[in-house]
Amino acid sequence: MSPALPSLPALRASVAAWPRLATAGLSSTEPIGVAVSGGADSVYLLLALWADEALRPRLRVLHYNHRVRGEAADGDATFVQALAAALGLTCVIGARDLAGLATEAELRSARLEFFAQQRTALGLRVIATAHHLDDVVESMLMRLARGAGLAGLAAPREWQTFRDGHAHWRPLIGARLTKSALLTALAAAALPWREDATNQQPIAVRNRVRAWVGQGGATALGPAFAQGFGASARILAESQNALNAWADELGCDRQPDGSVATAALRGRPPALAHAVLSRFLAEQGLALASGPSLEPLVAALVSGRDTQATLLAQIVVHEGGRLFLPKSALVAYGPALRPLVLEQLDDECGLLAERVDVDDALWAKLSRGEISADAVTYLNVPPGADLAWRGRVEGDRYQPLGAPGTAKLSDLFINRKIPVELRESVPVVLVDNTVHWVPGLPPAQTARLTGPQKGALRLTWLSACLSSDLPR
Repeated sequence: MSPALPSLPALRASVAAWPRLATAGLSSTEPIGVAVSGGADSVYLLLALWADEALRPRLRVLHYNHRVRGEAADGDATFVQALAAALGLTCVIGARDLAGLATEAELRSARLEFFAQQRTALGLRVIATAHHLDDVVESMLMRLARGAGLAGLAAPREWQTFRDGHAHWRPLIGARLTKSALLTALAAAALPWREDATNQQPIAVRNRVRAWVGQGGATALGPAFAQGFGASARILAESQNALNAWADELGCDRQPDGSVATAALRGRPPALAHAVLSRFLAEQGLALASGPSLEPLVAALVSGRDTQATLLAQIVVHEGGRLFLPKSALVAYGPALRPLVLEQLDDECGLLAERVDVDDALWAKLSRGEISADAVTYLNVPPGADLAWRGRVEGDRYQPLGAPGTAKLSDLFINRKIPVELRESVPVVLVDNTVHWVPGLPPAQTARLTGPQKGALRLTWLSACLSSDLPR
């Protein structure tokens, strides 16, 4: 069904009054991909770009169906396709191969792969997304809590350019627009959009931060606090760019073999070493690692000392004046117990433990086996239970979900065809000193959910280098 849009003349009149989005950074002829989910933010972005007659014929609408929300997600795709048709724009719809829930990292990876395919197919250098100042506020707060550096605190930026030349453009950030301003403009013009109910659920950390800021941000910090966060993010981005430029002048740029020369960092300010390390980790897909876990590496860069650290199940080495990832070295965690703290990503192994509500829809997917336990699982674990992890040890055994009895981890690894070289690099999660889950294997029968449940324990494994190597 087509969206209930005003007539095109009325629509043009409405959007003509909106702030014009600055196009510095675009060529005068190149096509522009516009990521449109169907939500209010992306609908506003599409219409604000469409209002510019010079841009209008160059817009290409891109919609990716994550297939997480069933019929509602299919309805989003139908809505976006109809909206693009009403505006006379080309629209490409993509969809994830598997239906059902997945980790945020998996969904993001699938979406970015779709964008990469369309950049090639449509000849796109730039893809515009609908991030705005509220996203800047939420991201900065979450990353402050994790001890992020300049690069993390400055994101998302108005322009993000990648090594291969393509760019993500976020013009609503450049226009200093907030969510409330977008909603007011859409409502005044009687323009439709789709609502994603999952954005209101207090499951994801971002959703909880959004609710917290919305309930008292303006009262505590003043009505223009989002603009202040945006200004700080721009200053932080400029500072990061300056440090990166300084590092390049010193020769601390990426080498053909992927390593980074670090000799020039010796005796330099730790902030410079942190900038070099952060850029290197981002290029290696390890940007989630941050905070105190990076401090030993930063200290080694400044002192010129050889060292190594484990970040998200990947060994990072500083040796002989070079920062690099060994090509064949895999982590062997060993038997030492490490605490698993709720709501805090474990930078060493990439585990994240959260308390979430399993509603009827999620329970239906879990009970039908639509959600693989390879990288995420849900457990019935009481509040206050002792959560920890370690590497596997000889004799480890537990009763997998649905199994008639216990089995050795070594036998389960063999049955699931998990490669021998990965078995020492996969964390073993313990609850009250009892094995409850190993990524790539089912959760423990003793912690099974029996129906919808509030406060279930969700475990997610965010290893950038190993999770994709597990058998599916």
